Amino acid sequence: MKPKNILLGLLIALLVVPGILLAGGEQTNMAIGFRVGLNRLDGDIDNPPFQPMYYGTLTYNLFEYLAVGFESGYSTIGGKVYGQADKDFKTIIIPYEGHLKFSFFPLSRVNPYVILGGGGFAWDYTIDGKTDTNEVTGEAKKGYDSFFKGGGGLEIALSQNHNIYFDLGATFRYSLTDMLDDLHSDFINHRNPLNDGVFNVYGGFTYYFRTSKRGDTDHDWVPDELDLKVEIPEDPDGYLDHDGVPDDVAQVPTLSYAGEIDTTVEDTQPPVVIHNPIHRIEQGHDVKIRAEIYENIKLKIASVIYRPVGESGWKVGKLRSKNGIAYEGIIPGRYVLPQGLEYCVIAIDEAISGVGYSGLPKLPIRTEVLSHPKMWRIVSSVAALIGWGGSGYLMLKKQ
Repeated sequence: MKPKNILLGLLIALLVVPGILLAGGEQTNMAIGFRVGLNRLDGDIDNPPFQPMYYGTLTYNLFEYLAVGFESGYSTIGGKVYGQADKDFKTIIIPYEGHLKFSFFPLSRVNPYVILGGGGFAWDYTIDGKTDTNEVTGEAKKGYDSFFKGGGGLEIALSQNHNIYFDLGATFRYSLTDMLDDLHSDFINHRNPLNDGVFNVYGGFTYYFRTSKRGDTDHDWVPDELDLKVEIPEDPDGYLDHDGVPDDVAQVPTLSYAGEIDTTVEDTQPPVVIHNPIHRIEQGHDVKIRAEIYENIKLKIASVIYRPVGESGWKVGKLRSKNGIAYEGIIPGRYVLPQGLEYCVIAIDEAISGVGYSGLPKLPIRTEVLSHPKMWRIVSSVAALIGWGGSGYLMLKKQ
């Protein structure tokens, strides 16, 4: 099979597979991405130049800390032909590979990750754009082989709901052939012969298909059991009470400034609470609650009430003013348990003209809790030690 046919088939798979996996309308963390970067041969020749690489990626999160990935693309490595300083060679590589991806801080804006994996590749050793041949046998210098890989990088979230990322990273691939540069270690009598490897650095973008959620028919992050209208999504306009029903645009009361209050004006407007819900948090971590609260006369109290999912009693925490309309409070980590967290943000003014809220006790905001974060960070550290340590050893070892 020609390398071009392999590449075409893999590109079709990258486009078709996400559609198949998303067709059921259930929650998925399937992602598709594109990377560009530079390759450098780690072989038997001195000072090889960097060459371009282009990769497409598929990723599926088994859960937040561990994902499986598939990559394919087109890359080249090259350098001077051994013993012929006036000639350059170029080896075309078309990989098809899989890996495990270990994340350290999947809910943070910047997430360091480690990858371990391997796969196969088609390679074609060329000079002047043509496949070179063995002078004795006439056999073309191309074929198929395998490799192991280790690497890592940073994912930087570009959107609030963490579905678009910018990636930066590096990878080392150690192949099971020593002929990518057409120069075997035994030929030049290396004392510690190694197969050829490829080091690359890359950047790119990844898009996660997180538009639907199990038990959330209209995909508005309000679970069906708490949603008053399961077929119609709530408006993401900031004036969210998170009961699953689209709201009319609220009239924001004029903010009262510090100083004298005009007691002759009747307060008939309740406070307006604007709060972006927290959908996921790690077990045992404090949850910082932020809200903007608008009140035209004087605010009496602003609170967050919370409880682990399945428990009956509510705990109450105070929201403190930070600067004018901005308020903050904390839900202690001891209440952030694996079964999940429910909470509401409540504001009441001095005139008790009504309640401003984001979530209500009967229809609370529900937050998913990720279990065992410390254990998975230890697992990721071990993976980093294996992948980065092994790659560093092979790259630095003198032949």
